[in-house]
This record gives sequence, structure tokens and C-alpha cells, in this order.
Amino acid sequence: MAPIDEALAFLKSSESVNYAETARRFNCDETTLRRRHQGKQRSRRDADRLYKSRLSKQQERDLIAYIHKLSSRGIPPTLPMIKNFAQDIAKIKVGKDWPYSFVRRNHIELGCTWFDGLDIARKRADNASRYKAYFELIRAKIEKYNILPCNTYNVDEKGFLLGVINRTKRVFSLNVKKQGKLLGASQDGNRSWITFLACVSQDMTSLPPFLIYQGKPGQVQDSWLTEFDPEHQSAFFTTSETGWTNHELGKEWLIGVFDRFTKAKARNGRDYRLLITDGHSSHVNMDFLEWCEQHRIIVAVFPPHSTHRLQPLDVSLFSPLSTAYSNQLIQWTAKTQGLISLSKREFWTLFWNAFETSFSPENMASGWKRTGLMPFDPDVVLSQITEKEQDDSDTGGDSAESLALQQPTARDLRRLVDKVVDKSAVDADRNSRKLKSTLESLQSEVELLRYENQGLRETIIHEKQRRQRGKALKDLLFDRTDPNSAQVFSPAKVAQARLRKAAMDAQKKEEILQKETQKVQRHQKAAERKALALEKRRQREAEMERKRQVKEARQQEKETNRQIRQDLNRRNPEIVHVMQHERQVASEDREKSHDVRDEIIVALPLRVAINSTSIMRLSTWLTSINPTKLNVAYSHWPIKIAMQPETNQTIQSPG
Repeated sequence: MAPIDEALAFLKSSESVNYAETARRFNCDETTLRRRHQGKQRSRRDADRLYKSRLSKQQERDLIAYIHKLSSRGIPPTLPMIKNFAQDIAKIKVGKDWPYSFVRRNHIELGCTWFDGLDIARKRADNASRYKAYFELIRAKIEKYNILPCNTYNVDEKGFLLGVINRTKRVFSLNVKKQGKLLGASQDGNRSWITFLACVSQDMTSLPPFLIYQGKPGQVQDSWLTEFDPEHQSAFFTTSETGWTNHELGKEWLIGVFDRFTKAKARNGRDYRLLITDGHSSHVNMDFLEWCEQHRIIVAVFPPHSTHRLQPLDVSLFSPLSTAYSNQLIQWTAKTQGLISLSKREFWTLFWNAFETSFSPENMASGWKRTGLMPFDPDVVLSQITEKEQDDSDTGGDSAESLALQQPTARDLRRLVDKVVDKSAVDADRNSRKLKSTLESLQSEVELLRYENQGLRETIIHEKQRRQRGKALKDLLFDRTDPNSAQVFSPAKVAQARLRKAAMDAQKKEEILQKETQKVQRHQKAAERKALALEKRRQREAEMERKRQVKEARQQEKETNRQIRQDLNRRNPEIVHVMQHERQVASEDREKSHDVRDEIIVALPLRVAINSTSIMRLSTWLTSINPTKLNVAYSHWPIKIAMQPETNQTIQSPG
């Protein structure tokens, strides 16, 4: 037992506490003894245990489940990411070695290794239904056209950066590394691009290499082929501006290489040949396909982004070829001590050695077998893929060791708290541990979800920024003196360009605002014009209605006049008799009084409408009866019209 532990045991058994005397007696530090005894400081062992277990068991299980979830999505986390996860969950910092110890403690469920990048498009293309359709298509073509294995081929291209070495493990001197003299493995660095068009058959043979150098089309230099031995080596050489294949070179390879070296095995073209390729435009274009159709060559295309699983060249041949070429390049660099720069002259020797090593019958057989084509067994590929598998987010959370409630509701938590508070319960201790684990699990889930949400928000912001079209800095700081000269941007110029861009953006926003204001004003004016047009239309309709009413009144008046004429013509004898009687009475009255003028009373039926026009017409008619006397009488006598029912009785008007 350590002296400090003996001193602590002595203090616990003593009735009085004397730190100084106890520290001298057991030969330990008085301050440490006091802090340990008062509970202000932990022992080294407890501190180490606490450091190593920054997360509780439940939190570690939740973190393992989250790693399973990310792995199932194709984005396994790195060690720094795991460190960040742990710090988010525990709300305390962990050491740089904590992720390593965490993985080691959970080595049954977790592993740590190097991964090559896999395009997201390839990850999404891993779909069993697509792959099943591909295998069914291959099976159907083979059975329909009776295609033999020796007539089944796979073609693809592989690019080489002339002097670039792949990442490799090296043995180095620690002393030289510490002195800063070793910064990395030397390489030539020549980045001239050369494309290798490869084709292999199911009879474990390969066609001669078809190499495309970067250069002017049709100008292959003899210096590039000084090491080429045409008597013992077979290959074809050409050039293109980019070093890549194109339509013309693809057609040349099809006729000059593929058909030339495979026609004999197909009984001089009488048997069908199957050529499986990716969707590259040099292989899938109208000229290429028409020539294949004319010469009994069936072209099958892999599903998009699936060559990493379905193409024999990608699965078993190109990777060994790349490694072998890097080894050849390393040996050449070591042999020349880096004193000679690599050129296209040396490429052929390095490539041929790597080609002979990697394109072996064993590697070809492995490629055809691992892609399920020979022997024909789609399950080799399909067994590695699942269609819409259930997300593994729950993995690790349902283990027997976990006490946490799975997806607890508020009622579940409330019941669990009540059980913990009830000390009389039989399993109170277990309920307490279950509550603790549940709360820790919920806290871990909240922190991990917060991390995911933060990442999604940043992704959305980044996506919005990415969709904004970029603008060259030279357009913001245009050199008027020499616009075609090279532009070099210092930090000051970059800052100036950004300020200029900010000003331009502000001006653009102001212009947009002005346009919006003008648009609103135009809409208002259009609304006013529309309202004015509606008012004018309403006035026109009102005027038309007034004219219509006037017209109807005139028509009604004409009809009334017509009826008056008919009635007058029918009652003409009665009116004449009345008028004669009235004249006599009027004459007698005039004789009695010269101031009273005679009145002519006309009786009309009640249904006749009387107005000024009717009276004028009636006066005209009366005048026509006795023109001589009535003309004078009309100018002096008032004419009164009395209404009566349709009888012969005359109604005398008052007065």
C-alpha cells in the first residue's frame, strides 16, 4: 500500500485529525494528504480511470450505435470525428489518444483501417435491382446468341500521370526525420497524361495494349519508342491533344485491334462476340455501334457508376497495374538517384514491366469470378448488396447490456421516476440505474442529433453558395493597359476585389429594389387605368340604358297616339255633337259676360294616356273640323279634356 493510502487509513480510524503529524509519520505530502482526506483530490488510479472512461457505458453504447449508423450510410467517421462526438456528448474535453483507446475497448464492434474514397454516385448506384437487371441482360444475350467464353471481352481505359507515385509505406531514419531533412518521398512529378486502353477475355488472354500519348494528333515521336521491341512485344501507339480517348481513336481501336485479334476465335466473324464496356462516349457512339452491329459484335454497357463492382478490369487488374507501375517508378527513381528527369522515352519500359506483372491469368480469372461473370453467378455480387436495407441506427442500442428505455415517452419517464423515488420497491436500485441510463441515452441522442442538424444547416448554406455563379477576380480589377496579360492577385488586391464585389452586389440589390418599386407603381397605374375604363364603361352603359328608355317611351307614345286616333275616329259624331252644344252654351255665356271665355270640353276614355303631345294632336284635329272658327277659338279658348269610362256620357270638368 502506498504511504498516502496508509496515512488516509490512519486518519479514518483516528478520533482527532492532525495532518502535519500524520504526514511526517507516513512520509507523504501534507497538502496532498489534506486534499485527499477532504475529498478535493482523487487518487491517480481513480483519475486515470475517470480519464479513460469519459463517457458512461450507456453513452459509449450510443456512440457505437451512431458509428454503425454512419457506416451504413457509407461515411464511416474518422478518429478526430469520434473525438468531437465524445466531447459533444460528455461536455468535457478528451485527450488525443482517447479515440484509439475507445476503439480498442470496443474492438469486437469497431475497427480502424484505411479507406479509399468512393464517389457518392457509386455509393448510390449500389442497388441490387439494377444489378439484377444487368445480369439478366447478360444472361439473355449469351443464351440468345450462343456466345462462348472465349468471345466475351471487357474493355476499359486506365490513365497514367507519367512521374507521379501512389502513396506507399516507406522505412525512414528517425534521426533524419527529426532533423527536418525528410519531408516526403521524392518523385519526378512529370504530369504528362498517357491512357492505356485494355481489353481482356474470359479465356484469360488480353489484347495488345493501346497507348494514347498526350501530344499533337498523329505525331508519335520515335524517341518515345526507343525501348520498344516489336519482335517480342506487341502494342499500339497513338496521340491526342489531351491524352484521352475520343470517337476516332475508339473506332480505330475497334477495327485495328479488337476485330483484328478476336476475329479468328469467332470463326472469322461468323460467331457473335460480346464486348462489355462502360458508357464512355468513345465506346458508345453511333459509328462505333453501327460497325459492331455489322460485324456481329454485341455491345453491353455497365449500369452507371457500377464498374467498381461489375467490371473485371476495375476489380482485379487496374489496381495491381497501378501498384506495379508505382513500384517500377520508385525503383527507377532510386536507381537514378533523382538525377534524371522522367520523360515519355522511359514510360514504355516501366509500363511493360508493370503490365506483364499485373495482367496475369490469375488476376484475370479473379476479375471475372469476383464480378459474377465466369462462372456466371450473380449472387457473388448481389450478396454484397441489400435492397433498401433497414437503417442500422438501432444497432448497439438493443443489446442485453443496455438498460435504457428504447424511444421512451414522457409517461414512461414519469413512471420510471416514480419507481426510483419509491425506495420501498424491490428493484429500486435497478430502476435507478435504468433511469440513469435512459437519461444518458437521451442526452447522447440529443447531442448527436444536434451535430447532424448543424452539419445539415452548413450543408444547405454551402449548397446555396455553391449554386451562385462565380465571377473572375480579373473582371473586378480589370487591367486597362494590358487586358490580355497575366493577372497576379496579392492579398491587398484580393481585398480590393472583394470590396468592389460587395459594392457591386449592393448596387445590384438597389437596382432590384428600384425595379420592384417601379413594378408596383406600374401595377398601381394599371389598376387606376382599369378603374377609369370601368367607370367609362358604366357611363356608356347608363347612357345606352337612358337612350333605350327614351326610345321605348317614344314607341309607347306612338302607340298611344295611334289609339287616340282610332278612338277619335270612332267617336267623331259624339264629339261634334258635344262641341256644338258647348258652342251654344259658350255663346250664351259670352252674351251674359264678356270676360268669360268659352271652353271646349273633350271626353276621352280612361285608358288613353294624356300628355302635351296628345293635346297638340287633338287641337290640330279640332282645328281641321272647323278651321275658321276654331283657329280663333284655339288662340283664346282654353281646351279642357275630361276622362270618362267607355260610355257615351260626357263628364264636365270643373270650372
